[in-house]
Amino acid sequence: MQTRLVSLGHEVGDIDGRFGESTQTALKAFQLSRSIDVDGICGPQTWSQLIEAGHRLGSRLLYLQVPPLRGDDIGDLQRLLTSLGFSMGQIDGIHGQQTADSLVDFQLNAGLVPDGVCGPTTIEFLHRVGNRFGEATDSNRLQEKQRFSNLGSELNGLKVLLAERGGLDAVVASLRRTLVEAGAEVLTSHHPDWSNHAQQANTFNADFCIGVEVRQEGSSVCHFLGDHFESPTGKQLGAVIATGLQQLFAEIPSIGMRLPLLRETRMPALLIRIGDVNILVKDHLAMSQVVTDAMRDFVETGLE
Repeated sequence: MQTRLVSLGHEVGDIDGRFGESTQTALKAFQLSRSIDVDGICGPQTWSQLIEAGHRLGSRLLYLQVPPLRGDDIGDLQRLLTSLGFSMGQIDGIHGQQTADSLVDFQLNAGLVPDGVCGPTTIEFLHRVGNRFGEATDSNRLQEKQRFSNLGSELNGLKVLLAERGGLDAVVASLRRTLVEAGAEVLTSHHPDWSNHAQQANTFNADFCIGVEVRQEGSSVCHFLGDHFESPTGKQLGAVIATGLQQLFAEIPSIGMRLPLLRETRMPALLIRIGDVNILVKDHLAMSQVVTDAMRDFVETGLE
């Protein structure tokens, strides 16, 4: 772990195999730079991010696998493809089917062998032409703006997946009722693993995904933030929801995070974290109305 931290530019002092104060400080700095929970603990997500951060475009062949490859090199590939008009949705550093399809489309248009393998020849061509065009974020923002335009003031026809990891059935049921009353088609998901929720949301082909959890470290409304992409819909909707919830939960910021539910869903996703379970139980009806009203306003006004 210390070796990986040093290779990524984080000073740990002596690489001695001991988890001391300097190593913990370096680990927290790394966690902050990757937009994951900063706790100074090298758990599964932090270790995964340490590995992913070490991959550079060209250091390995990239192609569709099961489970899919992950890493910063894939994020760079997605950024270049998107800037050239071969979008695959959000730039998440995961080499899924959409990324594989975009890669083949690019190879076909570039006159390369359309084998779906990103090797030296494809990378050289991507670098040669990719930097001549606009930012990848511009293309993604335009796609999301078109996706949610002219929907009216109701949620009719929109599919929403609600997710919780256990113990918040009543909260999710309340949110489901208010969304259904507004016209949405809602599926609820109850599972301890956020990746499982993301998979269900993708299978459901949801338009929005909203997770709710209790987190003692404090309240927040989280949207996806990666190295080359920040969900514009998640950011805008999350900010409105956070503002509305401040009357219930006091300080509740809207922040970008690279968490599994937000990263692995193919639609805009939010994770609402509440620090005080007692207030959540008492005010979950009001919270449900805040979320529903914010979603109504969003589909009426669209992405700014």
